[in-house]
Amino acid sequence: MHIEGERRFDARPEEVFRALTDPNELKAAFVAFERVEPEGGHWTMVVRLPVPGGLRPKFSVRVDELREPRHARLRAWGNSFGGRISVDTTFDLAPDLGGTLMRWRAEIAGAGLFSGLGSQSFGAVATKHADRALDRIARSLERAPAS
Repeated sequence: MHIEGERRFDARPEEVFRALTDPNELKAAFVAFERVEPEGGHWTMVVRLPVPGGLRPKFSVRVDELREPRHARLRAWGNSFGGRISVDTTFDLAPDLGGTLMRWRAEIAGAGLFSGLGSQSFGAVATKHADRALDRIARSLERAPAS
């Protein structure tokens, strides 16, 4: 399943890039992230999925294609009770009227128990969760002192 979006931030690209690649910033933004354990250039996280049964898969996350402050790719994959899921996300940042314009794309794939993730309804839910997380990041950046 493919989802994508665009977002404007009232912060410099360097600040937005940092927020989008810092595991602790992402944990604060995504309410489904229960625990994040940074380990250098990658991290492990436990996620509470918005599906019946309260599944909490453990994901490995790697940040690739770092071209600070313009582009990054985050790849996550995890398993839980006979299913697996992967999320491959990229974002591009550009200065925009004293702020930053972000364009993002994500490919979400599931197998086994998660094979139904290609449905349109899940795509709408995933986009809604991404938009809410980006709202939280935007508010956090607005409160942060300029560096």
